[in-house]
Amino acid sequence: MNTANRHEVLLGDPRAVARVLQRACREIEDVEHAVLTSRDGLVVAANDEAGGSSGEDTVAMRGSAMAAAAAGIGDHFVGLVTRGRLQAAVFEADRGCVGVFPVSSTLLLVVTSMPQVNLGRFNAAAKRVLSMLQEPQV
Repeated sequence: MNTANRHEVLLGDPRAVARVLQRACREIEDVEHAVLTSRDGLVVAANDEAGGSSGEDTVAMRGSAMAAAAAGIGDHFVGLVTRGRLQAAVFEADRGCVGVFPVSSTLLLVVTSMPQVNLGRFNAAAKRVLSMLQEPQV
C-alpha cells in the first residue's frame, strides 16, 4: 500500500486518528489538545482530554464548530487578497494559542497549546502534530 493510501485509511479510522492525536499530545510538550473535525463542525477524533466523557460540553465539541467557522472566515480572507489557499488560522491569547489547520478539503485539525506557550513555539508544535497525522502509520 502506498503512502497516500495509508494516509486515507488512517484519516478514515477515528480510533486510529484518536491514538495519533493522543500520542501527539503526550510527546509534544507544548500541545494540550488536538482534535480532527469535519469542515462542517463535526468531531471526527480527539485526544482523551479534549473529548471528555459522554454528554459533556467539551473542547472537542465546542471547538469543532468554531473551527469550521474560523476556517470559513479564513478562506474568505485569503481569497479577498488572492493569496492562495488557507494554511492556518491561529489565535494568540495571553495564556496560550489555538490553531485551525486544513488537513484536506473536508477535514480540519484543531490544536491548543499549554498555558504560556508563545506563538512561535505553538506554530512549531502544531506543525509537528500535523506531520504526525500525515505520516504513514504501521
